[in-house]
Amino acid sequence: MTKNKHASLKDIAAKLGISIATVSRALKGNPSISKATRDIVMQAAEEMNYSKNFIADSLRSGQLPLIGVIVPHAVTLFYSSVLDGIEHEAAKEGYAVISMNSHESYEEECANMTNMRKLHVAGVIAAVTQETADFRHFAPTATDDTPVVFVAREPPDNTHSAVVADGVEAAHKATTHLISQGCRRIAILCGPNRLKLVTDRKHGYIEALHDNNIRVRPEYVAYASINTADAIAATERLLALPERPDAILALNDTLLFGAMKAIKKAGLDIPREVALIGFSDVEYAEDVSPTLSTIEDQSRLMGETACRILMSHINGSARTVRKIIPTIQKIRGSSLLKR
Repeated sequence: MTKNKHASLKDIAAKLGISIATVSRALKGNPSISKATRDIVMQAAEEMNYSKNFIADSLRSGQLPLIGVIVPHAVTLFYSSVLDGIEHEAAKEGYAVISMNSHESYEEECANMTNMRKLHVAGVIAAVTQETADFRHFAPTATDDTPVVFVAREPPDNTHSAVVADGVEAAHKATTHLISQGCRRIAILCGPNRLKLVTDRKHGYIEALHDNNIRVRPEYVAYASINTADAIAATERLLALPERPDAILALNDTLLFGAMKAIKKAGLDIPREVALIGFSDVEYAEDVSPTLSTIEDQSRLMGETACRILMSHINGSARTVRKIIPTIQKIRGSSLLKR
């Protein structure tokens, strides 16, 4: 064998005078193999430049060492950070990651899931689209039982494991902050109501108003598709109300920056005339003027956590896990009226 050539299980077995099956079990840490034998095998594997043959393993198991990821906006900093966390954890377990972008399209999401099954991935981590109301494409089939973990956006029925931010608490805290700054006409800029994260965050907003004896005004609850043009249009409608809101809570990056553009386009001062706070992970929230107050979702941690849960399912755990990741509130210039 040349110096740079990778050894096979057969090579190691021949050198040590033991069976290929024993070598395989030893390398997997099987407790049926004595520690002494495992140590000898591990040492030989290192000396002989052994590298696990994933293709051969996949032919035996019918499953590639791949984790699939489906996201609605792969180019956003939020989802790229989620993906980074997934990749970091997957690499520790010897898995590679393949990602697909649904572009907020239910049809593309269904096609993505079909393609993941065709690729025989070991499991899938997904954030659903704003259009998704039917989740049957994620359910196990008669011929496939690929585990699925949802991240950031989840179905409402809690039948799958999921990793999400604490939307109720975060929106309550953000709304309470605006109230503490003297704001009383507080609007909320939401995505589609079918998304559970939207209903959770709206619930926190309403609770905070109730807790502070402020009337909930339906005209201050604005809905927009999650794109910049719709966010700007929805904000313009809020600003055109007879009693213009004196603060806006935006439910994600896209809506937050869309709202900021609309407020500036209207010639209004942030925060003196309209205070602004939103959910965002983007670093340049500190680089715009005024700097933007944000609720950080800890997206990379969400990705890492989702991957660890998925690995537990891949390794045989059937227990459904719903992990809530705490948010971090960062108060900056866009919502500070009392200095």
